[in-house]
Amino acid sequence: MKAKLYQQLESPTIVDVSHFIDPFHIGQAAYVLRSVYRDFPEGSIHFIGVDFNQTPEQEPIVASLNGHYFVCTNNGFLSLLESGVQPSECVIINTPQSTIIDKGMDAIAHLHRGGALSIIGSSTSSLKQLSQHTPFINDQKDEIQGHVLHIDRFGNVVTTITQKIFDQVGQKRPFVIHARNHRFKTVFQNYHEVVRFDIPKERREEAGKKLALFNQQGHLELAIYKGNPTYGGGANTLFGLSFLDPVRIAFISEG
Repeated sequence: MKAKLYQQLESPTIVDVSHFIDPFHIGQAAYVLRSVYRDFPEGSIHFIGVDFNQTPEQEPIVASLNGHYFVCTNNGFLSLLESGVQPSECVIINTPQSTIIDKGMDAIAHLHRGGALSIIGSSTSSLKQLSQHTPFINDQKDEIQGHVLHIDRFGNVVTTITQKIFDQVGQKRPFVIHARNHRFKTVFQNYHEVVRFDIPKERREEAGKKLALFNQQGHLELAIYKGNPTYGGGANTLFGLSFLDPVRIAFISEG
């Protein structure tokens, strides 16, 4: 794909966001891209190669959303990227190339040269919608039930529970996070907060400590400080958690 772009463009800037998305896992891809795309300049073109296959039920599309372009297929990815947000413009790529990869790369090259979307496709508003895995709050407002949303390359477990929901339901009450047979009663502000830097280094317990924190995207994350997933030391392995596994927070009321 890069070679095809270099054939058409003199000096394109190509940035690899991730090569660690599980095959066909568009939910994981949406989380990763949602975390970073706004940090790129407006007008950037984002290619989503996850499930980039043309079938009778999904066609290649280009969408303009929040000042950025997204080249993907009409498989529900955009609804997971920005729930409830409609692109300002979206077209089905109908250029005459024989393969979907050629169609996608030609669309990217066209946009890079400043071309209009209407030249390369026909307008569409029929975008496939997928449901987000949103946390459930019980009637007593003392429990949040979420799921594992993403596992990163360090084995850190990202959940669907956000700090906004945690604060709204918790109201600063004590809590216990339940993840299989593991319990967490503290949420740290960052990874390093779990280490006691106020004591001599030779007496510290560092690598291998478990912790819960809200990551930069505002999602509850369960991690192992300096865990090494290559040798079975990632949080997902040690906690026995996989995609969509339940994670629960129980709040404790006084009295």
